[in-house]
Amino acid sequence: MVVIDDEVFVRKGVISSVDWESHEIEIAGEAADGRRGLELIRTVQPELVLTDIRMPHMDGLQMMKEVREQFPHIRFVILSVLEDFPTVREALKLGAVDYMNKFRMDPDELLQSVLKIKAALEPKNSAMTAEKADVESPWKVMREDWLDWLQGTPNEVYDGAIKSGSRHVVAVLERNQSHAGTSVKFNELHVQLKTFLEQDEAVACMFIYEGSSGWTLLFRMPNDATPDSEIRSRMTAIRHACGDTFSCGVSRTFHRASERMVAYREAQAALRLVFYRGYGVYAYDSDPSAYSDRHSQFMEMGDFKKYLLHLEGHDDEASEKAFQTLFPATVVEDVTVTEVVDAVHAWVSSVILLLKDWGGQVPAGMLSESMFEQVHSRGTYLELRAWCYQLHQLAREMLVAFKKNAHHRHEIQRAIDYIKMHYAEQIRIQDVAHVVNLSENYFSNLFTKEVGKTFSQYLQEIRVEKAKELLRGRKMDWFEVGERVGIDNPKYFSKIFKKYTGCTPIQYTASGK
Repeated sequence: MVVIDDEVFVRKGVISSVDWESHEIEIAGEAADGRRGLELIRTVQPELVLTDIRMPHMDGLQMMKEVREQFPHIRFVILSVLEDFPTVREALKLGAVDYMNKFRMDPDELLQSVLKIKAALEPKNSAMTAEKADVESPWKVMREDWLDWLQGTPNEVYDGAIKSGSRHVVAVLERNQSHAGTSVKFNELHVQLKTFLEQDEAVACMFIYEGSSGWTLLFRMPNDATPDSEIRSRMTAIRHACGDTFSCGVSRTFHRASERMVAYREAQAALRLVFYRGYGVYAYDSDPSAYSDRHSQFMEMGDFKKYLLHLEGHDDEASEKAFQTLFPATVVEDVTVTEVVDAVHAWVSSVILLLKDWGGQVPAGMLSESMFEQVHSRGTYLELRAWCYQLHQLAREMLVAFKKNAHHRHEIQRAIDYIKMHYAEQIRIQDVAHVVNLSENYFSNLFTKEVGKTFSQYLQEIRVEKAKELLRGRKMDWFEVGERVGIDNPKYFSKIFKKYTGCTPIQYTASGK
């Protein structure tokens, strides 16, 4: 593992806060910026990189892109902060497997995340060997080289298996996440496929490959009379016979070896429909628009910000509506699964950080595994949405309880005190946010929720109240009063004063109020 961050205390904290050696994890180096980090990665070629995103010379995203091109096997964990949300989403699209707030991460949380990644990297004997197959089986059990061929690697032997004039179909089977504890053994599938072949000699299973999460199969249908729907109906029957523990995506038929890559991608695209429509068997849609590169957007940024505002607000109905907007009942299928999962990752992180900011913790019952693993373990959108709703309700209950026990959060009370002391100066929202150690965006949203009005409105009201006091004293002209309360433009001062009092400063003085 290597650690790349321009904050020296963050790097040293990551390295020294955990006894990595006792967990058989080697710290292979550290770097203070993306450019030196890239050189370090090229030199030591680690298995895992912990990196910041915003760094000098080369940011983390550019570094990740270059590493991905040369070393696609390397995993990344992002060390970031809450206001990095859009950038973190981009990092997840580049293949980051986890991210955490670098200023609030707990050493044990960091260790558990790294250990889970380490466990996933340990070699697995996922490919079936020829010895496991029935010697009388009419199909062959292949190693990775066949799957490589299916994905485009040249192989004349496998090319020759695609008989001219025959129709072929690729099927990709994947174990359902909801049946993770009841894995289908190869022999069970073997028996079902054998029964399948015996029922109809016109359909032949030529190759089968077993991976860590499922199977890839190649069928041949020499008989042109056999309908394309036959494979789908038979796979549905096999699925039911195996206890519905896997789902399947089926490609369109193809005739030439050069078309195998397209068929493999079609089968995978069909399998992705499971995420949107539920577990089952799906054939690739003949309408290319169903799998186009044009994507709708899931979880709009504006909706995301409104949700966080309402989550801490006083209106339960508004909070519920904000969740329903953020997580619609169905997702348009041209939104990729990766985009949905990445957005949910960011949502989960924001909710947890919000709870921690209020001094709360997610109950241990929901932390039996990392939040990110729990997101990935939901095999369909409806399962994922139900889990997110559970977290939403929990967060809402906790935040409402916190608000009942506190008048204003200490950061907001400090901000109010600061405004009352410095209202006559040219203070800006970023100045006050800096004083209370919050980002400008987060402080702005938090101030509005806590005080019930924006920072600008509150500052204007304070200035107008002070101006009224000075005008009642009749010791200076009205434009001098404006300067005294921090508004040196007489026209603007008159406009703001009238906005909150209903009259101009001159009219207010003349009224004798």
